[in-house]
Amino acid sequence: MVQGVTEVCSECEFDPHQIASDQLGPELLRLAIGYEAIISDASVSGCLALNSRPSAETWSILEYTGHVEFIYGSVGQMCEIADADELAPINGVDPDEHVDNAHFNEVAPADMSGRIRRAGEQACDALAVLDSGALTWTLLFNGNPAPLGLLTMAMLHESHHHLRDITQLAGH
Repeated sequence: MVQGVTEVCSECEFDPHQIASDQLGPELLRLAIGYEAIISDASVSGCLALNSRPSAETWSILEYTGHVEFIYGSVGQMCEIADADELAPINGVDPDEHVDNAHFNEVAPADMSGRIRRAGEQACDALAVLDSGALTWTLLFNGNPAPLGLLTMAMLHESHHHLRDITQLAGH
């Protein structure tokens, strides 16, 4: 288990105690495959929320998936930075601004499915090559010191949470 993550999410029931440190990458990939399946189902069923927002404050399925694709890319980037330079700075982005500017609703569903799968595979691979102590490496995330393992677990939680969101949007 990653040190510093202790609470079960009351909204999505993500339980960090169920994820061993060496399972972070495989779990990211498992979730990516879940996104891929929801996109496929929503595309086949003609789900309106696939590429249009059901409300102004709720992203579409493609927008949630594009956001998670970005998160997965950040995992790989953090692994590279942490390996090269302890206390390396990483700045987060405003997720709403990023999604608004990325135009994920214009991406073909099949393309987004491939993108999230590749992002999951790349994040899994990036974590797989790290040595056993790597999750304790410290990065400066938005100016605050945080271990790579804690940041990765937070991103895994966010991915899990958004998979629940798109599952509900798709009517599952």
